[in-house]
Amino acid sequence: MADYLLDTNQLIYLSSQEDSANKKEALEKIRAVLQDDSSRLFVTPLIAYEFLRKPAWGNNKEYERLKTVTQQFEMLDITSEIAEVASKLYRFDVHNSQQKNGNKNFDKRNFDTFHFATAKVNGLHVLSKDKHMRALETLYQKMKE
Repeated sequence: MADYLLDTNQLIYLSSQEDSANKKEALEKIRAVLQDDSSRLFVTPLIAYEFLRKPAWGNNKEYERLKTVTQQFEMLDITSEIAEVASKLYRFDVHNSQQKNGNKNFDKRNFDTFHFATAKVNGLHVLSKDKHMRALETLYQKMKE
């Protein structure tokens, strides 16, 4: 059995009303995961927030449609343990960048850091196409050394 956290971009691709390569790829990933009947898919309130920001203010029909999408998955809370892992990752990333005299936009991936930390704390795999997730895994492994 494997459990998965759906990244926001996967929800966007899955809920798209247009056919695209990204949507097809996301559907294939979900189908592969669900081949195992014991697999579960999760989202968090933060993922739902990112996802539900998309519809324009006056487009309540689209907002409700997307809200229904998020309700199809189990919702995990963001706990203090998750916040601690995320803050350590952030601090370690800043430290690494300073050691290399790098100039990075750390705020660019704040949400991704929380998603990644949520997956780690809950023993989940992340379903994502986001390159930041791979970078966070590498960073996490370095941090643990």
